[in-house]
Amino acid sequence: MNLLRKLHLVIGFTIAPLLLLQAVTGFLLRRGDYAPVRLHNWEVVSRYVAYVLAVGLAFLSVSGGILYMSMRIQQWRRRKKAAQAAAHRQD
Repeated sequence: MNLLRKLHLVIGFTIAPLLLLQAVTGFLLRRGDYAPVRLHNWEVVSRYVAYVLAVGLAFLSVSGGILYMSMRIQQWRRRKKAAQAAAHRQD
């Protein structure tokens, strides 16, 4: 299970910047008329679906990074506190 968590972490942090880049560039490309919508092909919602997906993907990438960093900071604080307690016991 630890191997899976570490693999997920490494792959997630490797892919997250690429996903964020794709989301931002997709959002910018959809703002213009680069992909005109033709008759009878979801013309009502297609433009808004791309915006929602781009914003959602960007949010997930950023929030995942923030959650990971907060978890690591908590672990670092716990280890530091445990090391200080162990050093205090030796005195």
